[in-house]
Amino acid sequence: MLLPGVVVAELGGGGVLMDTRRPAAAYLSPTALGWLHGRPPAAEHRAQHAHCLTQWRAIGLVAPAHGAAATAAHSDLEVRAADCAASVPHPVLVVAMAATCAFCAQLAADLAANSRSLSELDASVLLVDADGTRTLGRPLAAPAHRCLTRLGRHAAHRGTPTAVLVAPGTPARVLTGFDEVSHALITLSGADARATITEAPTSCSVNVAAQPVDAVLTARVNGVRLGIAVRGQESRQITETATGGIPDDGYTPVTLTVERPGTFHLLFRGGELLTRAATPTALHQTLQAVLAGYGRHASPGRDEIPLLCGVVEHEGRQAVLFPRTWMSDLVKRARQLGNAGWRVRPEPFTTLRSAPGSGVLHLPDPARPGRPGPAVTAVLTQAPRAGAPPTRAWLLASVVNWIARPATTEAIHTLAASLRPLPVHTGTWQEALTHLTGRTGR
Repeated sequence: MLLPGVVVAELGGGGVLMDTRRPAAAYLSPTALGWLHGRPPAAEHRAQHAHCLTQWRAIGLVAPAHGAAATAAHSDLEVRAADCAASVPHPVLVVAMAATCAFCAQLAADLAANSRSLSELDASVLLVDADGTRTLGRPLAAPAHRCLTRLGRHAAHRGTPTAVLVAPGTPARVLTGFDEVSHALITLSGADARATITEAPTSCSVNVAAQPVDAVLTARVNGVRLGIAVRGQESRQITETATGGIPDDGYTPVTLTVERPGTFHLLFRGGELLTRAATPTALHQTLQAVLAGYGRHASPGRDEIPLLCGVVEHEGRQAVLFPRTWMSDLVKRARQLGNAGWRVRPEPFTTLRSAPGSGVLHLPDPARPGRPGPAVTAVLTQAPRAGAPPTRAWLLASVVNWIARPATTEAIHTLAASLRPLPVHTGTWQEALTHLTGRTGR
């Protein structure tokens, strides 16, 4: 029933069904956990069982009942693309966009930031939306342009962004979602998509990306390419010095943004504020720490568990995890936290290890490789805004889903087991701030 790469982790009183390759997961009640262990649903649970299967199939965790509809839609686009291929003299990526699509807004911002490299493409990119068609790269003759525009309008019915790659003598490829479309753009530009960081946008990242940037610098760290957008000459100089980033001939999606709109130097990861640096030196240090975090994630240690969450550390002795959606709010209150002995760590991934024997989660100690750093003593998280209060197993399932993908089955099970004894407090970021600044950590 489970698709390849999907695992079940038990959490005591429930569990979590997770895809190890992408951020997709579902909480399992004790009853649902029994179904996945082969227990047939009781008569009174059959409707609930059918509903759960539908939900799990919708997010790609269990095998579909049938795939005819999706296959037919896919084939229809390929047939239409084949009709256009005869009039296409070079590779063309047709991208269906929509004004109401946040992923499309981020894609449009990345395209604008990479305008120089796109102007040199030995290919065409057609952006098709309700307002018309825009061509980037090589121009196209009118017949091909019309045919491909119609193709883009049909592709939009599958959701946006959806792209179709049409090239002479090659079967058309249908690409869905921000990641796949971005990877196609990277490859068309001559860069290596597998060695380029592409992070899914959020509503906050779209807001940060909305304003034009002066340049996109490509930093290389541990064999991967990372795009840093800069606004202002001072930000560019600091970024170039700190990261070695340079303008690159290849397309590079924006991951970090550096600007100084006022007193502070600001560093964003997508829509998350990572620092408000008062000096160029402080910004330089944070940039280096962030890039080092990406470098470690590119080749993690065997026993490391990288999480997409934030962490505050108290005087090098204990650490508390929190959701990344709180990052900007807590960074803005770094002084208040600092007065209570807490420091928000800016790294893009919170890397944990589980101590042998005890199973205690701890941060690595960068000053003493191989030795445990601060122990994780609690998790702070946001409760659901509606419905009944969540069970502890539900909360733990949501925290396990913070694990960065791709993840190993062993890492998921280790994380699930190590989280079970930890206290999990729910509330808002304001309540978390009060909780942290009201405790001594001693």
